[in-house]
Amino acid sequence: MKKFFIALQFLTSLPVKIKAQIPDKEFAESMAYFPLVGLLMGLALALAYNIFNLIFPHSINCALILILNIVLTGGLHMDGFIDTFDGIASRGDKKEILKIMREGRPGAIGVSAAILLFLLKYSLLVSLPKEAIGPSLVAMTTLSRWTLVVSSGLYPYAREGEGLGRKFVQGLGLKEGFISTAVALLIAFLVFELRIFILVPLVFCALVGFNSYLHKRIGGITGDTLGALNELIEVLILMLTFILIKR
Repeated sequence: MKKFFIALQFLTSLPVKIKAQIPDKEFAESMAYFPLVGLLMGLALALAYNIFNLIFPHSINCALILILNIVLTGGLHMDGFIDTFDGIASRGDKKEILKIMREGRPGAIGVSAAILLFLLKYSLLVSLPKEAIGPSLVAMTTLSRWTLVVSSGLYPYAREGEGLGRKFVQGLGLKEGFISTAVALLIAFLVFELRIFILVPLVFCALVGFNSYLHKRIGGITGDTLGALNELIEVLILMLTFILIKR
């Protein structure tokens, strides 16, 4: 249970605090529970949508859900998304990009990208029929967290020295990858049934494409780039849900 709470503490803004010292190995092992935490977040968002639906129209509900999604994560992934795009937009070398990402001061490119991302998410979500919102949110939050685990297993950590992201990326084993993949595929099957044979390969291709580009630019991945990947995969999941779920 401790490793689950480590994942919950890291991925959400919920008042979960492990007071004891956490060994680096347990950070990596907690990644087995990332999709499960994503599932719980998706269920919470789906429940909130149904409650809001009693008060507000569909369009307002979708905006509130996206805001709640950011609140639940404490802006963790959105912050990484902004920093990553600011770094990439600098057109500098690896050292310069990593420096900009570490400074964490939002730039015009990063903020603009975040606004466009939010608008795209909103447009996709509001275009879905009400009965598809719940499954879409569950798939979105579960599979996006799964891609963080896969990425950490396939790509090296780009920064030299210590960093919180390094604790997750290094030490990740096959066991954590297997558990997270099993949970993610089960949830995807429950939502999309046999259409997962279209969905999952496309999601995997997206994570490989994004991370391969970053590997070329900065030599691997960081905590910020994983946050950016999470946001991009959420958009992709909504796009694929719009296409694959019968309306």
